Amino acid sequence: MEMKVTMDTILGELLEEYPDTEFVLKKYLGEAYCLSCPGKMFDTVGNGAMLHGMSDEESANMLVDLQECVDQYEKQREGQVPASHPADE
Repeated sequence: MEMKVTMDTILGELLEEYPDTEFVLKKYLGEAYCLSCPGKMFDTVGNGAMLHGMSDEESANMLVDLQECVDQYEKQREGQVPASHPADE
């Protein structure tokens, strides 16, 4: 089932179900964003944005990009589109 990404989405769950979201998170949170951080299992997208000092506009843009990544990943699972990463655009 496709996930609706919100500020309350748990980072660990998002990354587990949709590994390509890593590229979007790195785009917005920077290379310092640590995928091995145990906090990702309970931290939310919104908390990550706050901890990284993102503005409301940046946070909203990140949500849009994360949702696009999830949508594209689901289409790939269904064999509808070739693989690419939204953060590369």
